[in-house]
Amino acid sequence: MAKLYPALPLLDSHSTGLAAELDVAHRLGAGLSEAFAVFHSVDWSIGSAAAERHGEIDVVVANQAGDLLLIEVKSGGVEFRSEGIFKRYGQQKRDVTAQVRLQYGALRSRLERAGLSVRLHHLLVLPDVKVKSETVQWPQERIVDCDELDHLVGRVMEQLGAGTPSPAVHARVIAFLENRFQVAPDVSTMTGRVTEASRRLSAGLATWVPRLTVPSGLIRVVGTAGSGKTQLALRLLRDADQQGLKASYICFNRALADHMGRVAPVRTPAETFHEYAVRACRRAGMEIDFGSAGVFDRVAAGCIDALEDAEPDLDLLVLDEGQDLQPEWVQAMLSRLRPEGRAVLMEDPSQQLYADRPGYELPDATTVTSLENFRTPRALARLINLLRLSDEPIEAHSPHEGEVPDPIVHEDDTDCLRATESAVQRCLQRGFATEDVAVVSLRGRERSVLLRADRLGPWSLRRFSGAYDDGGSAIWTQGELLVESVRRFKGQASPAVVLTECDFESIEPMTRRLLFVGFTRARMHAEWVVSRKVAKLVSRALTDAPA
Repeated sequence: MAKLYPALPLLDSHSTGLAAELDVAHRLGAGLSEAFAVFHSVDWSIGSAAAERHGEIDVVVANQAGDLLLIEVKSGGVEFRSEGIFKRYGQQKRDVTAQVRLQYGALRSRLERAGLSVRLHHLLVLPDVKVKSETVQWPQERIVDCDELDHLVGRVMEQLGAGTPSPAVHARVIAFLENRFQVAPDVSTMTGRVTEASRRLSAGLATWVPRLTVPSGLIRVVGTAGSGKTQLALRLLRDADQQGLKASYICFNRALADHMGRVAPVRTPAETFHEYAVRACRRAGMEIDFGSAGVFDRVAAGCIDALEDAEPDLDLLVLDEGQDLQPEWVQAMLSRLRPEGRAVLMEDPSQQLYADRPGYELPDATTVTSLENFRTPRALARLINLLRLSDEPIEAHSPHEGEVPDPIVHEDDTDCLRATESAVQRCLQRGFATEDVAVVSLRGRERSVLLRADRLGPWSLRRFSGAYDDGGSAIWTQGELLVESVRRFKGQASPAVVLTECDFESIEPMTRRLLFVGFTRARMHAEWVVSRKVAKLVSRALTDAPA
């Protein structure tokens, strides 16, 4: 079956003339092989702005060599005269011969200007007329009348043939007829549109979860990456602020807390559990030395002790990254709720990246589950499912198709830096700006070469220095290119992500979760830098994946 451009509409809702044209296109689409493409209602123009001429070709057939057959369809009666063939439209007559010549000449001229040296043929189809004899201008082989309509496909094959395959020329001809221009994509504009479309699509949780009324006041949202959990949190916090209720947002990662602090209502604190714990300990008179070993464990324990005697102070509590919170931390935070207070705990088991985080039950909670991902490009989501990186297959709903990353393979740590630089260059060549790219390492700071470097190729690096100021805030270096570990980058996203320092012995559960988090940070594009060993593991996993 030939490919039709555009897809055919229903035939019974059109005028007789258009129905005849579409019937011809349908016959050719169904009867010709995949070596052909059939276009209908092809607009053309030629000339300067002062003397421009326009027209429409009823049907154009292209073969695999890029050669074209122009088909003019004239339903109803026509008149054959010595000076040509004429078609009457009311009180006017149109010279069909002149019309076909003009179409042929216009398209020939446009093809030559486009640098397309392909053969061009023409054919006249008269579905309601029987032609008894040929003329000098119109030989019989150039006309298909009502008796030959059922043999239309054969006549096209006689005139045009399948041609010698020429994929490059064929592709250019198809683009020419589709009115496709060769353009360089404006990635910044595309990113903005994709981000906005993803935001609208993922608004489902934020729309109906706030409407739920549950006896315990506790809702547990188990949502995959990109399902709209952040939008839900913002909706809850803003509604509470408008109602004059006291609310708080607590998560695990500082970068996510900082982001929420910028977009949440001014009066609503957005902080990590440990940030809150530091404040609680200081109110209780505890001295904190951030340079001492185990300081954050002592802070967490001190916070839990302080809350045992504290009065509940919240009407709404939003706990994010629940899979990264210890059970005793969750219970301590829930103790802050007033008697009529509500809590929403949001989590994704596939993003649990810490070995010392046991699962926990909340018997009184009402659980809402969403596997719909509106952020990750659809091609990348399919790769995630093929590699079984998440606990359950995710549903790809991003408005952007994207593409599967072509891994860059490295030999050792030094070569990994070279490969990572190449991956960043790939992103820049696609039109992404340096600030649109996040380089995310699968290793922690202790084992990473990248996270201790000051530069990568021509770029200075913006990364966590490993130190904290007196207030417990992370100190960052100044640089052009963001470099971060996958654990710290969880909860964030970037238009383009380079996932690097991927070197492991096997694709075991923790590795799958690390890869899942890394890939789902990308809104538009992902690059993947892997060791040769990992390349073989991935190839084997894809080979063994169910069809």
